[in-house]
Amino acid sequence: MKHIITSDDILGKDVVDAQGEILGVIQILHIDKNTKSIVGITVDQGFMKPDLFIGLEYIQQFGVDTVFLNTFPKDKIKGMKVLDSNGKQIGTVTELEYSSGNELKSIRVKKGMMKDLENIPVSKIKEIGHNVILKEE
Repeated sequence: MKHIITSDDILGKDVVDAQGEILGVIQILHIDKNTKSIVGITVDQGFMKPDLFIGLEYIQQFGVDTVFLNTFPKDKIKGMKVLDSNGKQIGTVTELEYSSGNELKSIRVKKGMMKDLENIPVSKIKEIGHNVILKEE
């Protein structure tokens, strides 16, 4: 029974995204009453930040002191710098566009002080980490 954990083992634990950043602590455990299985968790992100629901499919592991995710919230992309393939900053992400399946479709990038916006499809993005890096053209 070493593989069984209780709600006490989960509630109040830190939640860490795939980039190693702490998102908050687990506040609520969601259970499907028909299947009697966990479907997700609600994370308290702290004062003045909205609670965040995370589905079970995004949880990589329930650790001893931490719950590890296999992804990171897409809203974290807002405000990130956008760099071209040579590392030159071309702007900052201001908006995200999603498909009907809730997949990221494109980002809107503010370029310069004049608030010029450019729509960049996900197909042109090489990597999303601390910054958004575009593929070579």
